Amino acid sequence: MRGLWGRVWQRRTPLVVLMAVVGIAGALLATRDSGGGHLAANRAQLRKACDGTLPYGDLERLVRDERPGELRQHGTMLAPGQESRSLLDCSLSWGDGHGVTVHAEALVSDVPEAVETRDLLEPAGGHGTFVAPGTTGQYGKRGAWLVADCLGGLGGRVRPTTDLYVTARVTDGTDGTDGTEGTDGTDSTDDATAGSGKPDRATALLGFRTAVHVANALTKAQHCGSGPLTTPTAVVDTDETHGAPGQGLRKCEWIDGSSLPGVASGSWTTLGDLQESTGLSACAGEWDAEKNAGERPRPKQWQVTEVEAVSWSGILGRSAYDSYEREGHVPGWGAEDDGRPSEAGSETDADRGVRQEDRVSSYAGRPQLALWARSVCDGRTTYHRVAVLPEIRLEDGETAVIGGKDRARLSTAARTVLDRYLDADDGWPASAKCRDTKVLGEVEQWH
Repeated sequence: MRGLWGRVWQRRTPLVVLMAVVGIAGALLATRDSGGGHLAANRAQLRKACDGTLPYGDLERLVRDERPGELRQHGTMLAPGQESRSLLDCSLSWGDGHGVTVHAEALVSDVPEAVETRDLLEPAGGHGTFVAPGTTGQYGKRGAWLVADCLGGLGGRVRPTTDLYVTARVTDGTDGTDGTEGTDGTDSTDDATAGSGKPDRATALLGFRTAVHVANALTKAQHCGSGPLTTPTAVVDTDETHGAPGQGLRKCEWIDGSSLPGVASGSWTTLGDLQESTGLSACAGEWDAEKNAGERPRPKQWQVTEVEAVSWSGILGRSAYDSYEREGHVPGWGAEDDGRPSEAGSETDADRGVRQEDRVSSYAGRPQLALWARSVCDGRTTYHRVAVLPEIRLEDGETAVIGGKDRARLSTAARTVLDRYLDADDGWPASAKCRDTKVLGEVEQWH
């Protein structure tokens, strides 16, 4: 009996093995057909996608297994001779909101981002955003953006340029998008991310790290001759509700009511941008009503209670100046034909063409007197803009009149602020070794 069962089992063994093999193969096919088994291929795709510029180590955790990655890419880095304004436009999606989009462009015109004074000090309309100290850029509508130099010149455009603009947006499924909107460098939304409007800290950092990695890969491939950007290890939230990280920066300490002639005396609160950039810097100061309560009298009408000082180098300077020019808020050509800065107080109101009287409405946004100058800082043309904002007390519908003497005092204060800003030992102009400064003129923004 035992021999019979042994012979039966021997005859059935090949059939059982065959059925098991078929079953396993069927299960594998079923798994693949139902959306699995793509992890290895998707990881291999990530290594090669976007001309191999993506940071595999940072993005590997986002790769999904359920379906093949969807890749869309074009640009002159991928196809030399192609007619495109982009060096690289690339998006890679793994579904369920996991994806990455990068855009790199050799700029021949202005930076496509807002870089005016308030955009640096109060980004996102005062709601704050993220910056990566040491990287020139912010987290904006297209994700993390940055500007980098290519001293050797960037190819792919008809006009030569040395300015590289990169954006990177990474999504991990938490905002309901796959990170692939707008592979031409634009979004279909007006917010930093489609869902909440502002990413979390980890997502913002991943965006900056991706942008820097792409920029470094491109500048190396283009033989730019400049060193790589430092990959950020942290980001800072500029929202003042998170501890006001921009207050009391060393580079803004020159704004002091006790040592800055022409402004309201007492305690001042300062605010600076946090980019720690070699291409731009911004400082602002405000007479602190809370700290001065009971210690100092309220400032008089037309006395300076706020000051601003900003610098932009290279293409950022051109972009900022063009932005203000579109608003009618830049002076005419250089105030001094010989290229030398004028001495404070050496010009009369008539010399400047100053009106002896002007009116300011209660509906004016932030009435101010601005003064522009131009220097060479770290070898690049740099624009400086300082502004003084006076105390104006008006009820709705009222109009204040600024007379010639008050106007002259504001002019003197603006020039004092510019001089102090340029000469401050710990200020940005000193660190950038600014020289050959030329005062361009004043701009009255009363309306």
